[in-house]
Amino acid sequence: MIRRQFNTEKSIILDRIQRLIRCVVDCKADGQDAVAARHALDLARSLSAGFWENSNLQLRQISGIGPAAVRKLVNNGVNSVEKLAGKDTASIERILTKNPPYGRKLLDLLAGFPRLSLVSEITGKAPNRQGQNPNVNVRAIIKYLNLKIPVWMGKKPSLTLMAETTDGSLVHFWRGNVIKLEKGNFEVKFAVELSGPNEEIRCWVACDDIVGTVRSCFLKHDIPVSAFPRRALPKDISKEEHSSAIDLQRKTLNSPDEFGGDELDDDDLLAAVKTAEKAEIGYESDGFADIDDFDNVPATQLRNKKKRKARVSDSVQMENGKWTCNHPCRGDQVLKNGQQCKHKCCRDGLDKPAKPRKQVDLTSSLLPRGSMTNKASSHLA
Repeated sequence: MIRRQFNTEKSIILDRIQRLIRCVVDCKADGQDAVAARHALDLARSLSAGFWENSNLQLRQISGIGPAAVRKLVNNGVNSVEKLAGKDTASIERILTKNPPYGRKLLDLLAGFPRLSLVSEITGKAPNRQGQNPNVNVRAIIKYLNLKIPVWMGKKPSLTLMAETTDGSLVHFWRGNVIKLEKGNFEVKFAVELSGPNEEIRCWVACDDIVGTVRSCFLKHDIPVSAFPRRALPKDISKEEHSSAIDLQRKTLNSPDEFGGDELDDDDLLAAVKTAEKAEIGYESDGFADIDDFDNVPATQLRNKKKRKARVSDSVQMENGKWTCNHPCRGDQVLKNGQQCKHKCCRDGLDKPAKPRKQVDLTSSLLPRGSMTNKASSHLA
């Protein structure tokens, strides 16, 4: 019952978030903010698939592939769905320790995973007015490498193509369905205004709801510096953002664990437990009085009683890091009869501060006849 309600609420929340992110994509695309639009598309794609983009967890999209299977595949150099689809049946069964015909069934399932291809080129220089930045014509060719129209999770996926310059300006945005690629190469043509001689054009295409389908292409123009106005010459486009994104993608794809290193060592866990135990505070050592002691008991008697308890539970830390016990023979380790103490706690100490010894409640003599404390009344009841 609780699981069903949780899944229902989760689906509602994710549906609302998807709508919000789509609005963000449209707004940023209208404002020609390529960086924000691209990241919003990646986030929407990851939420739809349930796993992050540029991650080897994209293998979890495949039915029947769990965390253990993903770890086996990554350890054998298979960190993407595309690489898994390129394996033969024997290799898949060997890596995942499965019996035939598991490999054949898995490859039949992966035949519907979209494998996109993107090729772009600068077809020429577009006419522009005197004193303005030069424009170039770009043609992007999209197609799928599957033998037939890819159908994943019972749906024919939709695609998004966007083109941007290295200064973060969105120059073209296109959406369509994979059905449009059925006849072969699908061409998208657009013009780009260049703002500097070192500027590059980047094209991206991916399925909207499936991670691991991103394809990109980078173009470098050959327009001479003399074709740019003087005000555009000082502008030098940095490539740090692209380099950092590529490095991050390589690190996450090649990492066997998406959430940092592997498991903690046992020695580290034991050291953390011992540190936490040493930091614990003994009972009633916080300086606060028990709330039950405030029922009809004078304040002076409460203070005296608290002091007596503090003296009894005066547990100090020894040189070996442990705590002294409450036995009267803990100091000299000799009993009243002259015999040697055999208590291990008196010799080696305790792991935690000793709890206070029970004391006789002397407050009952101060109470009026016929009255009793809350503890006594609850005990008699």
